[in-house]
Amino acid sequence: MQSVKQPELLGWSVVIITTILMILVSGLILYPKITDENILTALRFSSLTTAVPFLLFFIAQPLTTVSQELGGWIQNNYRYLWLILTISHLIHLYQIFLYYQLGQSCPLTVWLVTAPLWMIMVIFSGIELMKPQLVDSLYSANSPKLFSLLYHISLWYIWLIFTLAFGLGAIAQHIPFYNIPAFVLFLAGAIFYGIVWWRRKATAL
Repeated sequence: MQSVKQPELLGWSVVIITTILMILVSGLILYPKITDENILTALRFSSLTTAVPFLLFFIAQPLTTVSQELGGWIQNNYRYLWLILTISHLIHLYQIFLYYQLGQSCPLTVWLVTAPLWMIMVIFSGIELMKPQLVDSLYSANSPKLFSLLYHISLWYIWLIFTLAFGLGAIAQHIPFYNIPAFVLFLAGAIFYGIVWWRRKATAL
């Protein structure tokens, strides 16, 4: 029983500590006065703390072909990664609210395209909390086909939004030291995913 509970305790501790750190960093960035400049800095930080855990479990499955230990560890901690990135993105949403309070706004099309991200993250975090075995079954022969399809479509949708955001920022030469490496990493993650998928299909044939 202790061996089962200890990893869970560690995982929840990481979620709590990470949440506290994200809130503290956001507060320090916005202290002592909220301005357009420091709000944008806080938004970039919260987008990064959302993007990193997402990229980790996006490549988790293909990563097992290179490192079974590392890929397996990420898969075993899906629940905590989902929770961390969802909390991070909710912090991001609050920062957008503060940005709007300063009289700023963004086009309606941006909201329409990105709104599904909030729903996907909250829904899958809820599934991880209430029925984690459903996500665990994704990589078994007994995986529910419809859920598996929706899950992978959702992952690729989130990947696409992040990649477009970082890519457009890189093209516009907006904060290149931030957008260019992020764009390259997300693109490399998709290429790696595609290569592993193609090799598995070729081996199966």
